[in-house]
Amino acid sequence: MTEAPPESPRLRSFLRRLTPPEGTNIDRAWARLVESGTPLVEAIRGDRRRLLVTFVWRPGGRPRECSVYSTVSTADPSGDWREGTRLRPLDRLGVWYRSFRLDRGTRLSYGFAAQAFPDAPTPTSWLRYQRRIRTDPGNPRRLEFPRDPDIPHDAPVSLSVLELPGASIAKWAASRGPSSWKEDVHRFRSRLLRNERTIWVSSPTTFTPRSAECNVLLVFDGFTYRTTVPGPRIVENLVAAGRLGPTVAVFVGTGPAGRERELACQPAFADFLALELMPWLRRTYHIRTHPSRTVVAGSSLGGVMAAYAGLRYPREFGRVLVQSGAFLGKVPRHESEAEWLTRQYALAPRQPVEFYLDAGTLERAIPPGGGVSILTSVRHFRDVLEARDYRVNYFEFEGGHDYVCWTETLSRGILTLLSHRSATRRQPAHRYRRREFPKGRADLA
Repeated sequence: MTEAPPESPRLRSFLRRLTPPEGTNIDRAWARLVESGTPLVEAIRGDRRRLLVTFVWRPGGRPRECSVYSTVSTADPSGDWREGTRLRPLDRLGVWYRSFRLDRGTRLSYGFAAQAFPDAPTPTSWLRYQRRIRTDPGNPRRLEFPRDPDIPHDAPVSLSVLELPGASIAKWAASRGPSSWKEDVHRFRSRLLRNERTIWVSSPTTFTPRSAECNVLLVFDGFTYRTTVPGPRIVENLVAAGRLGPTVAVFVGTGPAGRERELACQPAFADFLALELMPWLRRTYHIRTHPSRTVVAGSSLGGVMAAYAGLRYPREFGRVLVQSGAFLGKVPRHESEAEWLTRQYALAPRQPVEFYLDAGTLERAIPPGGGVSILTSVRHFRDVLEARDYRVNYFEFEGGHDYVCWTETLSRGILTLLSHRSATRRQPAHRYRRREFPKGRADLA
């Protein structure tokens, strides 16, 4: 069966240069193809909204299969996420490619591997695949994931970054000279969780917390949100520009149980946050906090945990920031019910909590075994919150389940929840003792 010619005009031109009468040497033709950088980005006739993006790679050797690792693969018309990662061989030339039609505002990270993406990713198969990911030689922009020393068997990963011409500028993540902030690193021992983890606390060197209440931003996956996502720099830039008042940013590291267990609506983890971490923070840094100025934040499963903490302790965490929340999944002890947390919000009494939610337009993949996509599950969660009369700020970005997208939307969420306008909306402060909950709230444990 003859394969259809590539959709990309530049790739078709590359093929023509390799056939008589021109018969150009492949190395010379390849150099000409990629001289302006990769992936190949081309206009689509009659379509002003989208661009044709073609990933091209020469891996060397003779691999039987190659794949592109990127959340953009969910844009494949088949709807099969794994199928969308497959690269196609180009006429046995040692060149592999795949084209997608993407909105002009799309940003994404990606990498190549000389093997197929695992059928049913397990921690072992994913780690093996992860170690084989390579960046795009024709694209100098990188997204780095250093090895987290607190996660056994973690490995560093480097991905390439593409931002199409219509993508918004992540201006708050840019470096603006020497930092005037300090970062304290603590090893925090939890009596409730019976483990310890790293906590990073970032604040201005001139901070005088005793004078007034301050904003508190609590972020899960703390190691990644300090390294891959420049969380401290984003907060520092917002404060320096006068967009936020005095703020302390707290980045919560992953414990030995792993994020898949801790962040999956675990009551003990929410108790740790409200009954141990927040009192320690007030005591150690002599700060006064208020729920309307306290944000709990996370992405993916971390976003689910942030929403769970807001439901379990609404008068401790009055603001919830969720980036691409994985609300589609089942949680421990409730394995038979997908979108479990969404249902809890539908059933529980309304709480004094405000939300920022976002999701990517490419987060459309259906998980193995059926169900709904992340995008659909976030929309479901938003609809339930609005039906229960919660204050909800919802945003969809052009991208996928991707830290390069969350780097840009983190500042949007912080500003939405903690800008000076938000500080005027008050609710009664409340302190918790062990196993004490808001009146009228069913114990979700």
